[in-house]
Amino acid sequence: MNAPAIILGETEGILRLPKAPLLNRGNWTQQTSDVLAHLIQVQSQIQESRWNISKIQFTSQDGLLLDHSFPEFEDFVFAAVYFRQLFGNRDKLLKDAVDRYCQFVDCQIRRGWVRHEFAAFDGILDNGSFTLPDFTVRELFDAFMYGAGLLHKIPTSGEKNRQRFLEICNDHPRHKVLYALNMSLKLLMNHVGRITLVMHRDFSYWLDEYGLPLPDTRWHKSLFKVKVGPPSNDAIPGGRDSDT
Repeated sequence: MNAPAIILGETEGILRLPKAPLLNRGNWTQQTSDVLAHLIQVQSQIQESRWNISKIQFTSQDGLLLDHSFPEFEDFVFAAVYFRQLFGNRDKLLKDAVDRYCQFVDCQIRRGWVRHEFAAFDGILDNGSFTLPDFTVRELFDAFMYGAGLLHKIPTSGEKNRQRFLEICNDHPRHKVLYALNMSLKLLMNHVGRITLVMHRDFSYWLDEYGLPLPDTRWHKSLFKVKVGPPSNDAIPGGRDSDT
């Protein structure tokens, strides 16, 4: 049987490879299980969000805006909280998960493929955004999250994210700003989705085959659900949610 063709940027070939063995079993920790599971959770939360299914488009003619469709404010903020975890300077969840996965996967092809996807993700993040090429995606995102005071209190006058936010909003049409912001995040999400799909398959296999510690995760989609009847497992300190 011919080996599957592995094409960078596509998952079909990489997912047809046999299951990958685990390297360095003795170095695996509870934290590694938790980080990989949390990346899977973050990707799922964004993928299933109203932000993700919202249309992002506008129509203009001779500089006149004729029609537009963008995610609602609340839907954007919901997704943005998770995007911030993926690449925020204090979190860097995607990099952490990729580094951990590559440390343990016994397959050079998978390591190279995942590293390439992450490099493409980083390339989008640190290059000019849709319709606003003078600002990187990271600069645009941080301007909204911090310069506009979406996550923290309003920054002091002259702070770089505040200045950048005011420059963006004062000097560019609102529809071009929103298009650049949302479409750039959509491009990032394409790479996150492909990376997570490949990692999830191996992680699930390793948990079962090698008896690794289960993720000690409280799944966000059920965090605010209350069940009537006997206490569920997620009510026990240190217990796992039933969704795992």
